[in-house]
Amino acid sequence: MPLTTPYLPYSASVEVIAPDEAQTFTQLGETMLAITRTMADRYRHAYRPVHAKSHGVVKAQLEVMQGLPEELAQGLFAKPGTYDALMRFSTNPGDMLADNVSSPRGLAIKVMDVNGRTLPGIDGHTSQDFVCVNGDVFTAPDPKAFLSQIKTFQKTLTVSEGVKHAVSVAARATNAAIGVVGLHSASLEGVGAAATHPLGESFTTVSPLRYGDYVAKIGFAPSNAALRELTGKSIDLDESYNALRDKIRAFFGESTGVWDVKVQLALADEKNFPIEKADTRWPEDESPWRVVARLTALPQESYSDARQTFVDEQVGFTPWHALEAHRPLGGIMRSRKAAYEEAQKYRAQRNARERVEPVSLAQIPD
Repeated sequence: MPLTTPYLPYSASVEVIAPDEAQTFTQLGETMLAITRTMADRYRHAYRPVHAKSHGVVKAQLEVMQGLPEELAQGLFAKPGTYDALMRFSTNPGDMLADNVSSPRGLAIKVMDVNGRTLPGIDGHTSQDFVCVNGDVFTAPDPKAFLSQIKTFQKTLTVSEGVKHAVSVAARATNAAIGVVGLHSASLEGVGAAATHPLGESFTTVSPLRYGDYVAKIGFAPSNAALRELTGKSIDLDESYNALRDKIRAFFGESTGVWDVKVQLALADEKNFPIEKADTRWPEDESPWRVVARLTALPQESYSDARQTFVDEQVGFTPWHALEAHRPLGGIMRSRKAAYEEAQKYRAQRNARERVEPVSLAQIPD
């Protein structure tokens, strides 16, 4: 590594663990599992405690670019190559709402059969997962605040879908949901996201990862004209209960999607590029996003019954399915490790499904 590099070098010391972090993680895991159990009782089926409803499950290829400079040629992106990848588009809630209850969007990506040493505890699987939302900061700065949000979200499970729809429509129109139905805004946090096409969105990990010798956030942004035309495009969420699924399905019925895979490297500036404050935006004028790969999805059936069932029921996504070179960093990332694992274990047991960690697209049903 050049001695003059402006980038933050990775070491274990970049993370600062709070003294009571273990207790916070225990409470977070218990709360997320309680959400999963509540939904299982309601629907007679167990779903994810967050991002329960998928809208598209897409086969893709990730191609690492040639000629990357040293600071970008790290980990998965160290050498040019092509990998099978799976994309799952979703929205934030843990209950199965109509799509006209708009909320932040999620994108989980599983890159398969990667090269390099993986993190301990993933049973020899060779996956690199990126779990993203359509934003560049997390909604909470640290695990305690994240726990508070999840507990608040748990309370919304008793709020009717009709009320959530009313708040969602009002928030989209005025960005002021508080007085619409007489509920405190915190109890419906995340309801009322913009009614735009999900394939036009840009997604990021929002929290940092190790990036080989450095530290970075990773993002996915529309690259080809077909996707860029959808950026900011309004859609009618009242067209159907599954309007987002229908829009994604229509696109991939005839079109190819290409995303730039981008990296924003942290600079050695703790104030502007903090690791433990996930709600802080890293300034792009100091460290811009830089393209390291492209992700391409050809026309396909993006939501067949067999594919949706397989991925939603048997395949898990977590930042901790990763190479050591892309170890998740910061309290928000650490808080997800046990919570996601316990929730996935419960879903598999409750639904009597075998957990599968795919190694190629050949395992993904058409």
